[in-house]
Parts: sequence; structure tokens; C-alpha cells
Amino acid sequence: MRGVHAFHPFVLFLYYIGAATLVMLYKHPVFLFVGIILFIIFNLQLDHGKALRGWFFMLFYLSVFFLIINPLVNQRGNHILFYFNDNPVMLEAVIQGIIAALSIFALLVLFISYNIVITADRFLYLFSKWLPQWALLTMLSMRFIPLLKRRLREIETVQQSKGLSVKEGKLKDRAKNGILLVQILLTWSLEEAIQTADSMAARGYGLKKRSKYRPYKMKRKDWIAIIYILCFTMTALFGWWLGDAVLSIEPVLETIVIEGREWFYLFIFCLYIGMPIMIEGREALIWRFWRRKT
Repeated sequence: MRGVHAFHPFVLFLYYIGAATLVMLYKHPVFLFVGIILFIIFNLQLDHGKALRGWFFMLFYLSVFFLIINPLVNQRGNHILFYFNDNPVMLEAVIQGIIAALSIFALLVLFISYNIVITADRFLYLFSKWLPQWALLTMLSMRFIPLLKRRLREIETVQQSKGLSVKEGKLKDRAKNGILLVQILLTWSLEEAIQTADSMAARGYGLKKRSKYRPYKMKRKDWIAIIYILCFTMTALFGWWLGDAVLSIEPVLETIVIEGREWFYLFIFCLYIGMPIMIEGREALIWRFWRRKT
């Protein structure tokens, strides 16, 4: 059972471009909340939420930060909720903070699934022919985000066995230990980066046409998926152009309730964002039906 992994890398990359574009352009809390639910369901289908759980607290705190900071710095609006240190907290600013928090949360959850679906070989397949150095640098940069996090935990565990901790003791000692951890992490990472660069150079990366370990080929289902993505993306962008997926806040605060034509574009938005969910769900049903027959 392969699901979305059976599709061509270009199809998957095109989906993520469209999904990220819609999340950034759509500024309505209902649309964004529904999108987050769909992204979470997709992550659960991919790895039962393992990667999502690893980043959940960072996602939560980052979203709360945007939710809190916007009402404190933005005082434009007509509806005063209360005063904080003699400064008015406006309803419009709170709603803008909610939209910003939902947007950030949705984008980060989307890219968690991106790291699972768009693997290193798929990414290099897409860009190594035209931009070999940029493709390699981008792939390594994206790989280093979870890698550095895992290595830092390993280094911290080893240092704790030697009596060095960043969680206990005096502030000066914890700061000194923290600097030592970062120094070890950077040294380890730079050493491996040099070894990787030497290995790629020895293999002639970027000097001639690159052979492919997995020769991806466009199939009929890939072309159907591309047509599906383009049609629903253009329809959703037309709805954004009409203003049906954007909550008007200034000069007049619009109701948050979905009305009229917005229901249609919410349905289109769900069909686009939920495309991989439908693919994974179909594969799961086929797999269960086949196992029962055998």
C-alpha cells in the first residue's frame, strides 16, 4: 500500500505549492481551521502522527505567540474588548491574531507532511538537473532541522552523564554548559558537512548528467492528478480574488459565519486540501478488502 508515495514527485510538489499558496492567501479562520484538521488527518495517515507529535509543542507555542502579540501591538479597530496596562485590546486585533496563528500552524503542519512525502531522492530528482548546487544545499538544510534537534538531545544525554546540565544548577553554570552543547553540535555538524561535500565531489556530483536510482515516469494517474490540482487551484484562487475566502476586518468587521457563495469555495478548498487524504483512504480500503479476500 503506497498511497501518495506512488505518484510522480512533480505531482506531489505541485500539490504542496498549491496548498501552501492557498493557506497563505486565505485569511478566514473557518477555512484555516478546516485546513488544519485536514492536514492533521493526512499526517496521521502517513505515520500515525509520529512526526507531528515531535513538533506539536513548538507549533503550539509559536501559534500562541502570534495569537497574543498581535492584540498587544495592534490597536486599530472599532470594538474595544478590555484595557491592558491602559492600552485598549481591540476585537479586530484579536481576530487578526487568530488568523495569523492559524496560518502559521497550518503551514508548519503542512510542511511536516512535506518532509515525509517529498523525500531526498524525490527532491533531487526534481531539481538536480537544472540547479544541482541549490538542490543539494536546500536538501541538506531541510535535513539538518530534525537532525540537529536529534543530535542535541544525544549530546545533552551524554553530557548529563558527566554531570553537565542546562536544566539544573546556577544560571552561570547552565549558560556555560549550554554554550558547550552548541559548540559540540556545530563541530559535529560541520565535520559531517565537509565529509558529505567531499563525498559528493568525489562522485562527480553536478559535473555531468546525473543518473537516477529510481527512474520516475509520468503515468495516467499522474496526469489526472495534475489536471485535478490545476482545476481546483484555479477555482480556489478565483474565490480568493472575489474575496470569499478572506474575512474583512477593516474598516467594517465582517461576520465570521460562512454565508452564501463562501460555502462553495469552502467545499472546493476541502476537495483540494483533502486530495491526499482521499488517495490514502482509497488505498487503505483496497488493502483491507484484499486482505479479507485472501
